[in-house]
Amino acid sequence: MSVLSKNTAAAIFAAFAAGAVIKFVAGFVLSRKRKEYRAVGKVGELWVYPFKSFRGIKVDEAEVTPVGLRWKGLTDRHWTCTTADGVYITQRQVPPMALIEPHLVGEEIELRAPGMQPIRIPRDPKPDNSNLSKATVKIDTIPSVDLGDEVGQWLSQYLKRDGLRLHYSAPSLEKRDASNAKKNWEHPARKGDLCAFSDYCGFMILSNASLKVLNSKLDNPVPITNFRSNIVVNDCEPFAEDAWAYVRIGDSLLRALDACTRCILVTVDQDKGMKDKNEEPLTTLKTFRKKHPYGEKPAFGVNHTFEKPGIIRVGDTIYAIDA
Repeated sequence: MSVLSKNTAAAIFAAFAAGAVIKFVAGFVLSRKRKEYRAVGKVGELWVYPFKSFRGIKVDEAEVTPVGLRWKGLTDRHWTCTTADGVYITQRQVPPMALIEPHLVGEEIELRAPGMQPIRIPRDPKPDNSNLSKATVKIDTIPSVDLGDEVGQWLSQYLKRDGLRLHYSAPSLEKRDASNAKKNWEHPARKGDLCAFSDYCGFMILSNASLKVLNSKLDNPVPITNFRSNIVVNDCEPFAEDAWAYVRIGDSLLRALDACTRCILVTVDQDKGMKDKNEEPLTTLKTFRKKHPYGEKPAFGVNHTFEKPGIIRVGDTIYAIDA
């Protein structure tokens, strides 16, 4: 199998740009006609999760791109661990994935895990005929770079699963389109709302105020990292984020899609790599955060997609237009 041509890569980039312009102009103009932006809070924390279900990286600033937050060349959920046939796995099935830590070391990424010797991989491996593969997330299968046997064996040894592989969505390769997602409700993603290996979209927003309400109902409070949000909001009312249709931070603009419906993954202690025996905080979330039209899964945080690029920083004021 040959890799994508330079012309194809250029076409993908052009599609990103054209789609972003169309979405921004249409969405921004329509929203401005309805309501004005107002200050709703501050950026409290920023998290980039380059590797799906591995430990995240807490950063002071990040770039908003069409496919997720980017920090020092690492883009959110652009790496994924898979079975031998390329099907993604997560903490839902393998909780100890939470303890694999990525660290930037020059032009390489060093992966660390308890009881394992660290292993290094290229930060931005280029696709070629020797490494081009495919990875499947949800209903989508897209081209990817397979990082090879050594890191695959390392993952298999640590996670105690045979045949594991590590895949990377290089910039030139096709991305997933959120408009194709299959949900039990009519979701609002549009053609051109892109991501790589995240479950659904490029960004997730959650407030510390909402977490405080949840923790007030728990015997054992949980940290914000259980929910793997990219943008953590301070200085807003609990669940205020549910009402925001567009979010502007600096020059960047994000459009809300739908609620982030929660599953068993939020019961994984991100410092221990173990599920809570009582399935908390999921059990408690189900007592007060079930919302129409999401069924039995509780809503906690909001999925967002790209509208306009920019740099966002911890401490930035967040502006929003309500739905």
